[in-house]
Amino acid sequence: MSLQFNEVPDIWKHSRITPIHKGGDITDPQNYRPISIICVIAKVFEKLIYNQVSKYVENYNILSQFQSGFRPNYSTTSALLKLTNDVYSALDCGDLTGAIFIDLKKAFDLVDHYLLLDKLYAVGFSQNSLLWFNSYLHNRKQCVVIQGKQSDLFIQERGIPQGSILGPLLCSIFIKDLPLAFSYCSVHLYADDTVIYISNPYLTQIQNLLQSDFNALQEWLHSNNLLLNAKSHTMVFDTKRMFKQKSNDIKIMCNDGTYLHRVDQIKYLGLWLDPELSFKPHIDYILRKINFGTSVLYRSKNCFSYNVRKKLALQLILPFFDYADVIYQNTTKTNLLPLTIAYNKLCRFVIGCSYDTHHCIL
Repeated sequence: MSLQFNEVPDIWKHSRITPIHKGGDITDPQNYRPISIICVIAKVFEKLIYNQVSKYVENYNILSQFQSGFRPNYSTTSALLKLTNDVYSALDCGDLTGAIFIDLKKAFDLVDHYLLLDKLYAVGFSQNSLLWFNSYLHNRKQCVVIQGKQSDLFIQERGIPQGSILGPLLCSIFIKDLPLAFSYCSVHLYADDTVIYISNPYLTQIQNLLQSDFNALQEWLHSNNLLLNAKSHTMVFDTKRMFKQKSNDIKIMCNDGTYLHRVDQIKYLGLWLDPELSFKPHIDYILRKINFGTSVLYRSKNCFSYNVRKKLALQLILPFFDYADVIYQNTTKTNLLPLTIAYNKLCRFVIGCSYDTHHCIL
């Protein structure tokens, strides 16, 4: 009936927001992550719609080849591989690579419903499906629940429904034309995380071409009613031999007259990148996570059986090793040695042997 009459029941469009504290000042609303709980029946129905839309999008190549988010056979690792491989190729040719890591401000929450419907029409959605999506997007209501208290329902006038099945796919369709805005730089998208980059032997050329495409990006954001986050940064990938003088900085100006901050390391899609792609900052980061987790497990190792210890290691610790390992394994043996030591320590915990057991016996 929903498809027949192109309507989504109002009760299916109600959601409950539970804020989760991320850290920092507990009185600052910006330090909370809103978790949206929506109607279960609506999510089941959305899955049916998602299967149809996703199949249509894939069959007709609707999304850009430079998008990796929320697509079959695409992942954060594939996006990181594309970026790092291009940077490695440039370094092999003696070129520098300048990059802008762009963070869109509340991209999911700021999507204009009418612009989204226009873009769905542009990629071939029928009139009936557009009427259904119009009902799906509009007159959505939500409330906030915290410490057992519930706010009044208020209308969500903009944005993709958080916690929905269709939301990520709709957002991907909304930003699919972003790569068309660039004339000189390469680009890769993962949801609202975007990186634009260009390789050239001359830093001045890199700055000029990046600035030109960054201006085009700001125009695209303005025309699509989206905002640039202050967390956007620039980085120059180089080697110590190629780029020694720190004064040779790239300065990318925003429309408001401010400059993007240049950083020496940045966390992109969960992987810490540095100018030389040594991945030492990333290894140091995951080592802190691994060593802390392993030390906590060691305190209670006598309480668990072998099978339980193995499951704990597989589910709690090994994911830190495994994530993006095909990328950071390109670093030096010296950088990888602490990970080998941490891995052997984890094996000793699982097997239950003494601390001085040799790794060959493990």
